[in-house]
Amino acid sequence: MTDEREIRSESIEKLFLKFVFPATIGLIVAGIQGVIDGFFIGNAVGSQGLAGVTLAFPALIVVVAVGHMIGIGTSSLVALARGRGDLQEAIRLVHNAFPLLLLVGIGLTAFGLAFSDSYLLLLGASGAVFAMANAYLKVLFAGSVFMLLAIALDPLVRNDGKPGFAIICMVVGVLINLVLDYIFVMRMGMGVTGAAIATVIAFSLSGILLSLYFFSRWAGLRLKYRAFCLEPGTIFRIMKVGLPSFAMQFSTSFLLFTNNYMLLKYGSELAVSGYGIIGYVFSTFSLIFEGIAVGTQPIIGFNYGARCYSRVAGTLKMAFISCLGTGAVGFMLLSIFPEQVIRIFNHDSPELLEITLNGMGIFMFALLAQGTVMLGSVYFQSINRVRSALFIQLGKVFLFFLPLLLILPPLLGLNGVWLATPAAEFLMLMVVLGLLWKEFCFLKNGKPVSEESYCPASEIVLAPND
Repeated sequence: MTDEREIRSESIEKLFLKFVFPATIGLIVAGIQGVIDGFFIGNAVGSQGLAGVTLAFPALIVVVAVGHMIGIGTSSLVALARGRGDLQEAIRLVHNAFPLLLLVGIGLTAFGLAFSDSYLLLLGASGAVFAMANAYLKVLFAGSVFMLLAIALDPLVRNDGKPGFAIICMVVGVLINLVLDYIFVMRMGMGVTGAAIATVIAFSLSGILLSLYFFSRWAGLRLKYRAFCLEPGTIFRIMKVGLPSFAMQFSTSFLLFTNNYMLLKYGSELAVSGYGIIGYVFSTFSLIFEGIAVGTQPIIGFNYGARCYSRVAGTLKMAFISCLGTGAVGFMLLSIFPEQVIRIFNHDSPELLEITLNGMGIFMFALLAQGTVMLGSVYFQSINRVRSALFIQLGKVFLFFLPLLLILPPLLGLNGVWLATPAAEFLMLMVVLGLLWKEFCFLKNGKPVSEESYCPASEIVLAPND
């Protein structure tokens, strides 16, 4: 486990690199498995395969959302408990989270297998695209337990002071996925079903390795079978604190679902395929944003719990600058090399290239705002300000995106569908900047605490409630 004095007194720059870099790499490595599927499916199956996987993706993000809710919720509470010096509370939280993951995973498997075809019919999928999407969904839902373990235990391992091991587990999974995708999709011609099987095997390996760590002698938050429990109060706290993470992923799922529906209405299956390519490209930058935000969570949560507010402000400022810089770099790269990026996923369809270039030219403006919006949500979650975090995630979708998606396409056609997402991101960015400015003012005016001290209770300055 990371030494507590280090988190209290080490320079913010060193802590930032220690936690953010592994978190970002880990998320990219985990998320790139979907990109690998897209590469092989796009080049071996074609635009219909891409359309099928794109239509299936919103349902699968629900699994990711549940994994983040339990993993980030537990991780945030563990960091706050350690900041207060309550190690037993941190260990009890993990003993509740693990059996919860197993039970929820079984429930998601049953639900997904039962309703995957109904979900696709609701979208309006048909023919070969429906068959491919349904096959992809059923295989991945069958592996929900292992996907949840891999997604949820990664932040807990990092919070336990082993970010390097978390990265190794994810890298092993990606390499397995890459090899199996090539074998199943390119060599054996198993199409989207082969890609889904490869992904489940890869997640299973990562999930098993991360699980074994918590039963090993190297774990600070070591698990013991006889200590497993499902305490309603603890489960409620985990779910409550993790709810913003769930909302962040679920809102993404809802956004993808409604975008897919409108793309089929105002465009075609080819537009859905183009949206899939844009999603694969943008997911890399989204994962970097998420890595920056989630990576700062242990630093912010611990120091906020210890009332070391100047260190919280320094970490938040560094994360804010990093998100802005990442967004600017991504925007420039996609402005200069859009065609080359798109051809990675499909190189033999001029029509698909044209429609994707048009969509990406509009969509890429979202990169300039998305990182800061995500950081704002994760920050408020890290300090247990759940309502503020939820407002950012749900407000972006239901206050801005959904109305824009209803208003713009009738006026602008397909371009209106592409425009809704970046417009919603910029509108929420204005709100988040106001919230973060207010928070910086509080952190600056809180009673300063020496970074060399243990932030004694006599110097506590209470934070305002939501």
